[in-house]
Amino acid sequence: MSRWGAGEATVERLLASGALDVIGKSASDGAAVLAQAGRRLEVAEAALSIDPDAAYTNAYDAARLAATALLIQQGLRPTTVGGHKAVEEAILAQFGAGFSKFSMLRRRRHELDYPDTSYTEATDREAQGAVDIARLFVTSATKILPELGFFSDDE
Repeated sequence: MSRWGAGEATVERLLASGALDVIGKSASDGAAVLAQAGRRLEVAEAALSIDPDAAYTNAYDAARLAATALLIQQGLRPTTVGGHKAVEEAILAQFGAGFSKFSMLRRRRHELDYPDTSYTEATDREAQGAVDIARLFVTSATKILPELGFFSDDE
């Protein structure tokens, strides 16, 4: 396992701005967070026939947790300054197009969780699409995770 070189400048910028933080190597096991992502995906799948909004938001959580697991495996974590947007930036910079739908999921989840006058419920089709994307993220993260080393060797 070695440092993941792709997206290095973006991660360095996010660290410098306080959007990401370095965590100790002893806390850098993304497997537990990836397992949590898998459980959240199961909840999303179960909710498809009950509540499309719940299915969508749980699918987003599964995708976000899968992405966060990749960061944690590298000894990185999002901060309250960077939040979900920092996860999005770091993952896109490091792992590319396979995670490009994260932004769309994040924005729509925000609309569902913080409705305004233009609020519309998630459709069955939209919720199924979110679950499919989340499943792809979890599957991809499962393949990538063992290849990752620590981003910073300063720890």
